[in-house]
Amino acid sequence: MRLPHDLVEAPLFLFQEPSQLIQALGDRASAELVAEIERLTELGLPPLVSQEALATMIGVNTGLIWSFINRPNKHYRTFEIRKGRGVRNITAPRVAIKVVQKWLSIHIGRSYQAPSHVYGFVSGRSHVDAALNHVGASWAFSADIRAFFETTPQNAVVEALRYIGYNEVSANLVAKLCCFRGFLAQGAPTSPVLSNICFRTLDEAVVKLAQKFQCRVTRYADDIVFSGSGEFNPELRNELEQLMENTPWNLAPEKMSIQPIKGRIKIHGLLISQENVRLTRGYRNQLRAYAHVLVKKGASADGYSKLMGHIEYARFVNRKTNSPTGYSSDVDQALLQQKEKTRKRMAKENNSIFNRLRQLLGV
Repeated sequence: MRLPHDLVEAPLFLFQEPSQLIQALGDRASAELVAEIERLTELGLPPLVSQEALATMIGVNTGLIWSFINRPNKHYRTFEIRKGRGVRNITAPRVAIKVVQKWLSIHIGRSYQAPSHVYGFVSGRSHVDAALNHVGASWAFSADIRAFFETTPQNAVVEALRYIGYNEVSANLVAKLCCFRGFLAQGAPTSPVLSNICFRTLDEAVVKLAQKFQCRVTRYADDIVFSGSGEFNPELRNELEQLMENTPWNLAPEKMSIQPIKGRIKIHGLLISQENVRLTRGYRNQLRAYAHVLVKKGASADGYSKLMGHIEYARFVNRKTNSPTGYSSDVDQALLQQKEKTRKRMAKENNSIFNRLRQLLGV
C-alpha cells in the first residue's frame, strides 16, 4: 500500500504543525494533552494522545477508532497461504485500519535504530546482506523463532512503545491498534518494526553470546544465524535455548540446523562459500528456464509477473554479490528491453482508458 508522499512524511497525517491539530481539537485538548502532542511531534512520533486526537488527525469519526479497538474482528480477515509443505495463517487488516498501521509503521520505524546484526525489516538491509556476513565460515548454526509475530504479546508491544517515547496512555492506544487478540497480527504493516523493538533486549544478549563463542551472528526476522571457523561448539545451542527461557518466544527445534550439510552452507536460501554468496545451482537452472520462456513468449507467458519476479530477484542478488544468475548477459539485456516495451505498452493502454473516461465524463 502506498500512501501519498505528504502523508507519509507527516507525523500528524492531515496536519503540518502541532498547533493546527491542537486548534482542531479545541476544548478536547487539555494543557496536559497539548504538552504531550508537542513532545511526541518533536520526537517524530504520531501524537496518538487520545482516540479523539487520532480521529481528528486522519479525518474520521471517533466511532471508527472506537470500533478499531473494541471490535477488532470487523477489521481483520484470516486466511491461509501455502508455506513449504504446510500452511501459514495470516490475519490481515482491512483497508481502514491498515492505512493507520502503515502510517504508524513508517514513523515508528524512523524512531528506532536497529542494531547492526539485525537485517529483517530494516530499510537498506536485506537477507543478502545478512548472508554476506557469513562468507568464509566453516560452520553455521541456524535457529528459527516459532510464530514470531503471533507470540509477541501486547504487553511487550506497550513496553516497546514506551521505550521509543510514548507515555503509558498513548502506548496502550497504539498497541491496541497494532495487535489482534493480544498479539501482533501476522499481516499488519506495524508488526515487523514492532517485533524488532520488542526483541531488542534479546538482540543484545544474542550479540554477547556470539562474542563469548567468538563467532558471527545475524538475525533476519525470525531467523537467527551464528557462524564461525574451526569446530562448532554445541554449548552455543544450549545457551541460546537458555536465553529464550522465560520469554514469550520459543525456538522451533525442527528448524534448527548445524551446517555444513553435504559439504555446503546454505543461509536464507543462498549458498555461502569462502569467497562469496551465490544462488543455488538448482535455482539458477530454474532461472534459465524462466528466462527462456520470457524471451520466447514475452508478456503473453503464463505467470508473466511471477516469472519476472524471479528474474528481478536474481538481478538483485547479482548486484549485491556479482554472482551468476544462470543465464547470459545477452538474455538479460533482451529481458530488460522486453520489460521496457511492456511498460510503455501498459502506460499507453492506461492513458487510452483514462482519455476515454474523460470523454465519457465530459471533462
